[in-house]
Amino acid sequence: MSEAKTGNPTEPIVGTNATTRSIPWSIGLALFLLVGIIAVMGLRQHREFFHDDAYITLRYANQWQNGQGPVWNESERVEGYTSFLHLATLYSLQSLELTPETLARIVGVLSYLSIGIFIVGFSFRFHTTYLRIPLALVLMASIMTSFPLIAWSWGGLETSLYTFLLMVCIYLFTTWCSRQSNSKHLTLGILFGLTVMTRPEAVLFVAVSILALWAIHRSFKPSLILVLGFCLIYLPYFLWRWNYYGEPLPNTYYAKLGTPLYKRLQDGFYYLHTFVRTAPWLPLVAIGCWLYTLFKQPDRRTAAWYSLSAHCLIGVIYIVWTGGDHMPAYRFWTPLLPVFTLLIAYTLFPIDPEGNSDDSKSLSLTPAMVMVSLLLSLSFLQFLSADERMLNARQADPAGATGKKIGTYISTHFPDDSLIATNSAGAVAFFAPQKQFIDMLGLNDRQIAKRENVPMLTYWQQFPGHSKGDGRYVISREPDYIILGPAQGTVGKIENKNRQNLVWFLSDQEIVEQTDFLQRYELKQVQIHDTLTFTYYQRKQSH
Repeated sequence: MSEAKTGNPTEPIVGTNATTRSIPWSIGLALFLLVGIIAVMGLRQHREFFHDDAYITLRYANQWQNGQGPVWNESERVEGYTSFLHLATLYSLQSLELTPETLARIVGVLSYLSIGIFIVGFSFRFHTTYLRIPLALVLMASIMTSFPLIAWSWGGLETSLYTFLLMVCIYLFTTWCSRQSNSKHLTLGILFGLTVMTRPEAVLFVAVSILALWAIHRSFKPSLILVLGFCLIYLPYFLWRWNYYGEPLPNTYYAKLGTPLYKRLQDGFYYLHTFVRTAPWLPLVAIGCWLYTLFKQPDRRTAAWYSLSAHCLIGVIYIVWTGGDHMPAYRFWTPLLPVFTLLIAYTLFPIDPEGNSDDSKSLSLTPAMVMVSLLLSLSFLQFLSADERMLNARQADPAGATGKKIGTYISTHFPDDSLIATNSAGAVAFFAPQKQFIDMLGLNDRQIAKRENVPMLTYWQQFPGHSKGDGRYVISREPDYIILGPAQGTVGKIENKNRQNLVWFLSDQEIVEQTDFLQRYELKQVQIHDTLTFTYYQRKQSH
């Protein structure tokens, strides 16, 4: 960042003799209405979406509400959720006596709306009068019309909440980073602490911010104040969870990083490739704007711009390194959408980190209006997208819908003291709250999550978060029931490992390969309704 400038960047894009003027209110209103129409249509299109993994957090919240603490199984302290702040929010809202799914959706949609409110506040509070409407339009046309963000606002997970908090942190950091203000750096630390409590990987953005403050001020004081604010909110929580769960990292970290590095990188780059070529192609627009600023706008290459670029880069590297995500609607890329958008804004507007852009400097708003029109046009193309990940987000997650029926059956037909092994840790377990479960993929099981030298035996292990398993360990716990494969179960066959049209994981394969499995367990099948057969194995009574 040695080349960073912290002065007042005011170089216009299209000549300095253009007349400074605001957008006619009628055009501005029409564009805002167009943003609203796309957003409402997107919300309607994705309103059925609710992911099975959301039920994992909801089960933790219910256990907590029932006095068992934030656990998946009674008396088993394993941190199988990712977002404590999301979990705590759901727990605190249970007094509203709404269904858990409704509460999760409320949190998601309110977070989405909060992003819109923050955009208005950011645009109108920190920047000059005639730039406020254009800046707000660029941000809203990119972010509020994003179908991945809209889908995950319904999806039940913490994605929209994390997107909101990360956006607040990075946008305020780029605005405040050059200021000599202890209170603002302390506030940033507190906000970053809340963000890391929502997704642990946000600590990477904290690290970038600490280094950026040092590079900008050539002093450790601003960085130390940010760290102090971060520790005030995060350290008590970290010490509590380490003491409560006995691990410094969530169990999900160990469960999801079992895939070899070369395979993770291959999947990660494919995840990046599919996202970049999907409407509305926001990363490509952001890259184009970033390159324009890099080569054509030296006065825009401020300290804030360099730090924003670093935040964007670390986010992309992390997602590729983890191997991406198997879920619909590009869950991991969604929180970076506001970061991409701010890179676009830096090319279009003289955004001054000090908030002192000079109104007397002339600036044509034509490029901004062209960009808004382009972004809205590209957003409309999302309705025509044939991307499988986006199409899957227009309906309820099949695993969750099926798991709800299976879990309801288990709740009423299996004894309350049953121990059940399953790969579907979401709806199946949530709708059978009295039962104990073994999560055969390891998200909620420490033994499976920490297994090393994991053999890659089945086709379905290649998907992120599905590589772990331990059939011998599962059998050693002598579960009363075993559900192999998908939520509704399937008949155990050794040759299933090569099937691509049947969900089949490592624990399943290792279980059926045990020679005494069929001597200890018998196959059961129940017709739930005309199109759903529940297949499971029940432990035989010893004589």
